Amino acid sequence: MDDQGGTGPDLLSPQLIAVSRPPLDLLARSRLVSKLDAAADAVLLCAPAGYGKTVLLSQWLGGQGHNVAWVSPDRAARPSLGPAILRALRNCPAIPDGALRRLTESSPNAPDVLDLLAEQLTTSACTIRLVIDGVERFPAHEREQWLPALLNQAGLPVQLVLATRDSTAVDPGRARLNGRILELRSSDLAFSLDEINALAAKTITLLGTPQLGEVFRQTAGWPACVVLALRTLREAADPERPVGDLAANNRELAEYLDHEILRNLTPAERSVLSSTSVCRVLVAAQANDLAGHRDAGNVLAVLADQRDLVESAGSGRKVFLVRPLIRACFRAELARREPEELARLNRIAARWHEQGGEPEAALRHALDTADPRLIGDILERHGATLLGAGGVTRVRRAIASLPDSHLAASPRLCVVAALAHVESRQPTTAARYLAAAHRNWVDDPPSDLRELRALAEARLSWFSGEWENQDPKTTTDDAALPYSPLSDVRIEARMVSLTAAVAELQYGAAENEASEALIEATEAGNSYLAGKVYLKLAGIASMQGQLRRAGEFLRQAEEKLSAQVWTAGAGRSVGALMHASAALLGAEPAMALKCAATATAELGQLGSSSKGVGAAMRATLELVTACAHLDSGDRRHSLDGMRQARLRIGQDHLFAQPMAAFIAVIEHTAALSLGHAERAREVLEWAEELIPGTGELCLLRAQGPAGISRFDAAAERLRPLHTGMVAPLLDWTWLHVHVLECSMAIRTGRRTLAGKLLDDALGKAEDLGVIRPLAIAPQEIIDLLVERAGAHGPHEELAKRLMALRSPADARRAPLLTPREREVLTLLPSHLSQEQIAAELHLSVNTVKTHLRIIYSKLGAGTRHDAVAAAYKFGHLP
Repeated sequence: MDDQGGTGPDLLSPQLIAVSRPPLDLLARSRLVSKLDAAADAVLLCAPAGYGKTVLLSQWLGGQGHNVAWVSPDRAARPSLGPAILRALRNCPAIPDGALRRLTESSPNAPDVLDLLAEQLTTSACTIRLVIDGVERFPAHEREQWLPALLNQAGLPVQLVLATRDSTAVDPGRARLNGRILELRSSDLAFSLDEINALAAKTITLLGTPQLGEVFRQTAGWPACVVLALRTLREAADPERPVGDLAANNRELAEYLDHEILRNLTPAERSVLSSTSVCRVLVAAQANDLAGHRDAGNVLAVLADQRDLVESAGSGRKVFLVRPLIRACFRAELARREPEELARLNRIAARWHEQGGEPEAALRHALDTADPRLIGDILERHGATLLGAGGVTRVRRAIASLPDSHLAASPRLCVVAALAHVESRQPTTAARYLAAAHRNWVDDPPSDLRELRALAEARLSWFSGEWENQDPKTTTDDAALPYSPLSDVRIEARMVSLTAAVAELQYGAAENEASEALIEATEAGNSYLAGKVYLKLAGIASMQGQLRRAGEFLRQAEEKLSAQVWTAGAGRSVGALMHASAALLGAEPAMALKCAATATAELGQLGSSSKGVGAAMRATLELVTACAHLDSGDRRHSLDGMRQARLRIGQDHLFAQPMAAFIAVIEHTAALSLGHAERAREVLEWAEELIPGTGELCLLRAQGPAGISRFDAAAERLRPLHTGMVAPLLDWTWLHVHVLECSMAIRTGRRTLAGKLLDDALGKAEDLGVIRPLAIAPQEIIDLLVERAGAHGPHEELAKRLMALRSPADARRAPLLTPREREVLTLLPSHLSQEQIAAELHLSVNTVKTHLRIIYSKLGAGTRHDAVAAAYKFGHLP
């Protein structure tokens, strides 16, 4: 049924534009139909035009026409509620013919109709659904006579269903108090994003997720407007183009809203909505200021209470949010017809928000005025504060809108611009702005300006390799930063200091600075700076090889920093790098490659210095990428990629030692596993220069002898680690040590010790969140892992994962032997001594001993008996 008493309600008004009538199943609202099914008493649907009230009721009542009496006002004549109700009841199949004959249609009386209806329906045990659609179009005096009687008639076998655009047309007070009415408002009837996606798919509107999300944002799910927007986008020549401003660019949508909504507004309502259209959210006093009179807030309150075109909230419901499309329509009209008026209103809004302590909103409105003087003034006063709150994108947009002459005349603006580009990891641009600030520097600048410049210089130094001279505790200008009256500056200064401590491997001092910064950021309620501190803590843990702890801090950083801020500022490339490293060491090479590619895409912005943070990140990403290719089975260029990363790092580079330890252990282990002894020696010589006296160097020195079964020499080279004479730079180096010692124990027949070492390795891997050393371990360790399956205690799940990572082909792959080694091996099953084997093969005894040592190593054997068993296992012996 539609507004004219037909049989197919239209979602949109047919008066002005021809809108396709979608089939009911296309707009199925199952979640709302379920609510209506559960309603035992009255139902009230209240929402502006286009929210699908009639469509929803028709879906709900479809197939139930025998007990439905549908009332709609006649658009062609003066509607009268009483006769319309009586006519609908007489046409209802569930009411016996002639049952209401005693009532005259000219002036039916509500009590008489209800009494007679109750008398007729009591014996039939039938409930009539009386639908009154478009209640607001009936005369008020008739509504006052009929609706309270229908709503409050006890025991009447009638379920009253009301649909209206005007909330004042129905007073459900008593029924609401008694819990006897189900109310669905515009917020209930609006399409969800999932419903918009489903509607787009069913109408063959091929749009991407961002486009549909933008449709949802601009329409707030207003059903009729969604249908019109999707139709226009479907008919567009390029369905992938940006959605744009729907209210300004979609003619059908604008005409629909004008006909159904805007034309019905009073001049006062139109004036207030137009003058306040520059603001997303506003309070009554602000509306009065924009409109130029004291009644604007009251007008918005009426639009909220009666027409549902405005949402109101807050104390006394004095905070208003105009529906996005309504606001956009008025704003688009101002932009077309009165651009100067639009700019004037934005100036008023900018001043209002600045006085109210809302600098971000003030800058947003200033940008909309395109007035460089206003933009510059707000940036001068609040630019640093905005950056400290994560507003880097808006500040950079404001800086870009200013002419060069305006920037050059203000050292403060240049410093703010430099800080914005440092925050965005664009050091080259930041340095240019700092140089401009120096050229126009005044003799006695305000203290806060000196602090901001010192902070910009200190932060910029990390990109240029000049960080040694920029610790806030060591230089004259920087010394005052930790004591600045500005909390943002103090927190940033602590982060510079903690970075300097990390560069000196003073991790305890760095964590203390981070804790103090985090406390201050939390007390200040600054989630952006708190997120940056968590990112620093993640970096500190990562530098120490504590990947699990780093991952926890990184998760907290991502929770604090919104996706937009994360992309534009603190976490853009650093977070991706840490995710890539964690994935590599977590034995997930495919994920490591994906995260490394994301981080690499941003490296072009990190400056060209060969010593700063950009060089450190490039080296790390090159190593991660090369190693991930190796772990994925692509060995072709992996060692070359690792060498390229290694050659980027020198003794005077930022974070040189932990990075050198990372590179050395991974490349040396890879070179030995691939049989490149010369490359392994090259890495060892490089490590001896960069990380002398470290646990990593002990490991590298032991790996070579262990590979040729010189186990005593390998153990001796590991001794300084166990006595505490040296310590590793990275905690996960211990995992490599456990793996190496476990392998040696297996190959020398000490399986009990090997089992203990394997348990230690599993525990260390769990604690650190690092499993790659076990995932690439020699086959004898995987065999021991399988042998002890079910006995790994709390590490059983990790053991299962490791076993799943090694394919059957890896488990059964036979080690390669040279022809001479195969000759020696064929004589091992015999009882010949080493001297007799030497005589048989015309070799010296020392040569035979060397061959046997290499054979044992390749077969993972510790004794002659184990070597023979392994040879049979791998097919070297028939």
